[in-house]
Amino acid sequence: MPTEVSNPDLAFTAVRRQRQKRVCYFCRKPNHVMKDCFIRKRIEAQKKPRFYNSSRKNKDLEALALSSEVQETSTKHVWILDSGASAHMVKERIWFENFVSSTSEVFLAGKDSKLKSYGIGNVKAKNVYKGRDIKIENVIYVPELRYNLISLTTLMSKGFKCVSKVDSMLIIDKHGNVVTKAFKRNNRLEIDLKPLNEYNIECNLVENPNDSYEIWHKRLRHLNQQYMIQMKSVIDFNLNSNFQCDSCDLGKITRKFHPPITNDQSNDVLELIHADLCGPVHVESLGGSKYFLIIVDDYSGMYFSFFLKSKIEVLSTFEKFKAKYENLHDKRIKHLRTDNGLEFLNKEMTAYLNKFGIMHEKTIPYNAESNGKAERAIRVTVEQARIALYESNLPLNFWTEAVAYNTHVSNLTPRKGKAKLPIEIWERKTPKLSCLKVFGCLAYFHVPKVKRKKFHMPGKRRIMLGYARERRGYRIYDIEQKCVIEERAVKFNESVKGCKYLNNSPENLWEIDTLINNEDVNVKLKAKSVHLDSNPGTADAPLDEIISKIGRPLGSTKERSEEINQKRILEIEQDLLNRGVRRSERLKEMKNANIVEIPKDYFEAQSKPNWPNWKTSMEDEIKSLNKHKIWELVDKPDNTKIVKSKWVYTIKDSKTPKFKARLVATGFNQVKNVDYLESYSPVVNIDTFRLLIALAAKLNLAVNFFDVKTAYLHSDLEE
Repeated sequence: MPTEVSNPDLAFTAVRRQRQKRVCYFCRKPNHVMKDCFIRKRIEAQKKPRFYNSSRKNKDLEALALSSEVQETSTKHVWILDSGASAHMVKERIWFENFVSSTSEVFLAGKDSKLKSYGIGNVKAKNVYKGRDIKIENVIYVPELRYNLISLTTLMSKGFKCVSKVDSMLIIDKHGNVVTKAFKRNNRLEIDLKPLNEYNIECNLVENPNDSYEIWHKRLRHLNQQYMIQMKSVIDFNLNSNFQCDSCDLGKITRKFHPPITNDQSNDVLELIHADLCGPVHVESLGGSKYFLIIVDDYSGMYFSFFLKSKIEVLSTFEKFKAKYENLHDKRIKHLRTDNGLEFLNKEMTAYLNKFGIMHEKTIPYNAESNGKAERAIRVTVEQARIALYESNLPLNFWTEAVAYNTHVSNLTPRKGKAKLPIEIWERKTPKLSCLKVFGCLAYFHVPKVKRKKFHMPGKRRIMLGYARERRGYRIYDIEQKCVIEERAVKFNESVKGCKYLNNSPENLWEIDTLINNEDVNVKLKAKSVHLDSNPGTADAPLDEIISKIGRPLGSTKERSEEINQKRILEIEQDLLNRGVRRSERLKEMKNANIVEIPKDYFEAQSKPNWPNWKTSMEDEIKSLNKHKIWELVDKPDNTKIVKSKWVYTIKDSKTPKFKARLVATGFNQVKNVDYLESYSPVVNIDTFRLLIALAAKLNLAVNFFDVKTAYLHSDLEE
């Protein structure tokens, strides 16, 4: 028969014994259960993670991860059971079954550092322990993690139980089923899982534990760190946020952004002007200019262009600009902003600016942005001038007219940041645009009565080039007189290009008198000519040789150059030219040769569009020199000046232009009786040549001409 226990001491002892048998599943310590575990309560009291919610997707995800300093191993398929992590985390995106991008921060326990997370999703993986598929919800994607983490706190909050054993831990669901098993390795609990996406594992995932971040950075063409983080989903490497690539620093460095200058805007015209020089232009203009100076008024945005033959003219041009426009506006120039070109940084310019109290603002070397308005003005002007020349089909020596034309029109068009047109601000009146005409169009010029006969046509065709600068009128090109004139009585046909008549006019052809530099030579266009060869292709060859040798120093002795009589040479040339010139064929060939511009030096030849032709000619010249053994390498004598060399280019006058390149020695740098005693030419003497031609004509002999590609047919010369 059972008896009732009424002694309270015995009851307390029984309860105490029962408690001693209990073990906390959370901290694995005896004498309490998990719901009373103070360690669990302390962790739960800390900041809880905020998981992704569709209504709060713009908020950051925050989590707490345990930072452990252990030796790094290949942990691609290993998940660590972490009691300090407040959320599940994975370092590779390949695990996710579904994924939502979201940027947040992950704080590391025991450190002040934090990592970035890039989204959240569900992970579906194969459990290696039982071979079943398991699903882990709300997993945060943190690429910079060392290991994949499973939060013990999160598991228990979902109703899972963790049963600890000597060398492992069982994870049991609500129904008492063992989901997986964590094994104790390296003083931590690890769960072996495998991604279900075998294709990505086998094909996309490149596994090489020995490959470091630096190696993969080089393999991927020095990819930046942001893209390297994204590549971590298909490549197994450890991120190194402190890595700095020296090659990237050298090769990817860019100029520092130049912020727009907004605090130095001028308040009136002439208060601040920008200036810059453009050139040298590879083609001289009609007036011989090779540079143009651009001046920009900061307040109005007005452009002014001035054409110069040399940089020395910059100061005188600026003086004229200053005097003219200071008088026009009754204001003074206060600031001048330029680059560091020597045309602006010289004693004369500095003294002039100091004299009138003009502050000279200079840019930092190799920072053209500091003088951006002048640089942009040059760029825009050159672009528009280039288009105008191309559209009008005018020769490049009209570039000054194209620049002046576009400078004028540019002042009639809006500027960025300006409410009014530049000309409106500058002249304080509204411009009239009805006078604008197309550059290069056909113009009809009225000839005054005093300059024409009774039945002569009162009009002549001209080419429109721009607008007069100091008067009301147009600048037009006189096709017959080959000059630019300014006229008012002009009629235009803007649908017809003026170059149509320029190409058929005499000014595009080379005149014989200009070649021999004698205006009194009158070349008769008669059909009389001396028949020198039955081959019509070489009938005009003597004229080529005569013209090409006019003006050259003659002879082989030192006294010959002193005995030359220029007047006598011109008389002989006139006599020869009057005897046998077939003007139509010769001028046609000269016109074809004139189309190609002859470079002055090697660097200019490289910039030409027909550089391959010049290069081939230069290679032929070098081969010829080597074949004839023109030079011999010797040691440099003491106290002796070395004679330099240069390339000389020309085009042979023929139906098909032939490019010629000669490598010559600059002997003009030598001093007579010091560096040499006598000069000698390996070519035939001009007097001997003329004598042979005269004898052939007198005796009715056939003369054969040959094209010798090199001047060193007989190269052995002894002084």
